[in-house]
Amino acid sequence: MQTALSSESQPKVVNRWLVIFGTALVQLGVGTFYAWSIFNTPILKMFHQLVLDPATGKPAAVQPHLGSISLIFSIGALALSLSTIFVGSLVKKFGVRKVTISAGILFGISVFIASRVSSADQLWLYYLSAGVMLGAADGIAYMSTLSNAIKWFPEKTGLISGISVAFYGLGSFVFKYIDSAFLGTNIVHNLPHALMAWGFLSMLLIVGGALFIHDAPEAKAEDVVDDPTHHEFTTREMLRKPQAYLLFIALLTISLSVYLTGISSNLGTNLAGLDIAQATNIVAVVAIANTIGRFLIGSLSDKFGRKPMFILSYVVTFIAVATLAFSSHLSVPVFYAAMIAVGFFFGGTITVYPTMVGDYFGLKNHSQNYSLIYQGFGFGSLAGAIILSLAGGNLSVVFNIYMVMLIVSLLIWVFIKKPVYKN
Repeated sequence: MQTALSSESQPKVVNRWLVIFGTALVQLGVGTFYAWSIFNTPILKMFHQLVLDPATGKPAAVQPHLGSISLIFSIGALALSLSTIFVGSLVKKFGVRKVTISAGILFGISVFIASRVSSADQLWLYYLSAGVMLGAADGIAYMSTLSNAIKWFPEKTGLISGISVAFYGLGSFVFKYIDSAFLGTNIVHNLPHALMAWGFLSMLLIVGGALFIHDAPEAKAEDVVDDPTHHEFTTREMLRKPQAYLLFIALLTISLSVYLTGISSNLGTNLAGLDIAQATNIVAVVAIANTIGRFLIGSLSDKFGRKPMFILSYVVTFIAVATLAFSSHLSVPVFYAAMIAVGFFFGGTITVYPTMVGDYFGLKNHSQNYSLIYQGFGFGSLAGAIILSLAGGNLSVVFNIYMVMLIVSLLIWVFIKKPVYKN
């Protein structure tokens, strides 16, 4: 289907599906950021901080310096979340294509700088480049293209969000293998080359995809229905509604799944008795489940409604977390089933969330509105690590707090109603 964009000269016809194609390429490129964990072991080894198991000669399950290295990604995730706050104003001023191209170039520059790090005393440069700069570039490109794509298809917001965010998840899965291939066996020597190759390919996907993207047309004044339940909320108006804060809390809650999937290999060794080689397989399995969940739940939400999908997702996630929490030793199939459920339904939830915000607060100011609620993702992603640290490494505390938060969020989904605009 083609849509005419009005201009001062003459209407320009845009194929909406080409915009989605470009968005998918961008999302594939920025999604590679979540494959960063593949570089943790090479960095530890380059810094001479990798602890080996005396019995096998392989990396030990416990790595004392992993916290400082994994903080690179944590900083990036927080920068990603915070950067989305500025997306709405940037897109309004410069347009989605220019913003996305600029973010893609910043992505490439960030990774190039990271590839120059060679010693532990330069760890701060990783925090700056692969953390702050890369996270900001990733968040800006992610949010600007996602919100724009949803505006192009107001009648299929769940499907379009599902396609976009599924490619975001796919980027992580695909590039785990691409990055591994570039690293090879001599992981320290090949680390700079692997980083540069990743940065170049991702930048190519982001910039190339942006060339297919056009700004979605604004709703015409005569098309706006004078209905208090279909109001286009400004950010200030949204913040006056309790629904905005309830959606933030529910998103913060389910984002604890990001932490669980991030330590899935460690959970495999601790809860199911897997060795390190077996435990690494769960990372790929969870990534596949996450990607499938993004597409499937997003599509089903258009048919059955957003709230039923959220309630289903939070209920199943609660069961999966309870399974992990209350079993002293899990069988391998049960452990895999629990982690697949966590990954699948988090992927579905993060896909439907932008459409839910659009349903509740309108699409006109979607970038600004969703970017604020999206901060729940950033803080939720960090919450698991903070809770575990405060609990002295006791995973049971993380599980128990997560279950309580899931119960609270389920109550939110049962009782929350669409906001009504009042002058």
